[in-house]
Amino acid sequence: MSKVKNFFSPKRLAIMAMFIALQIILARFVGLQISEGLRISFEAIPVLLSSLWLGPVAGAFVGFVSDILGTIISGYGVYFFPLAITPVLNGILPWVFNRFLWKRKINGWKCVLTIVITEIISSLLCGTYALTWYYTLFVPAKDAAFTILFVTRLTKFATIAADALIVARLHTWLYRKFIRPSLQER
Repeated sequence: MSKVKNFFSPKRLAIMAMFIALQIILARFVGLQISEGLRISFEAIPVLLSSLWLGPVAGAFVGFVSDILGTIISGYGVYFFPLAITPVLNGILPWVFNRFLWKRKINGWKCVLTIVITEIISSLLCGTYALTWYYTLFVPAKDAAFTILFVTRLTKFATIAADALIVARLHTWLYRKFIRPSLQER
């Protein structure tokens, strides 16, 4: 019961709400929609940071809730649950890498590598597969071959690199000084 109470502490809930709001703003209002299958934005940064700072459950929660609320706010139409796999994985994988691969000893370069691998798995592979499935089911006239969408979405490498550098910088600069001390129970 203590872990549940700690997870839903007002401080953690406020941080998760801030990350959700920031993700929605970055994805829906600051992002640039290039084509139906490609959006350039920094929407992954709040979800990635929530995973590193608050853990995998909070990261997955932030990713999932921000995806649902963002879809409702922007009015994309039918919510397609498999598309939520990208933000959910972005909320789980960084913590997993930090905990099991790096043994909680993450520095700037390990953080960059973690974010790049996470976004390749979540966005490029799983996200492209979910988009292929979406187009096959809901837009039959659209050519929805995985290979075509994947090649188109390879341009996301610039965004992935920028996300990785920003997250690494924010994590190494803010976490030890401000975030970790504020999250520790007194």
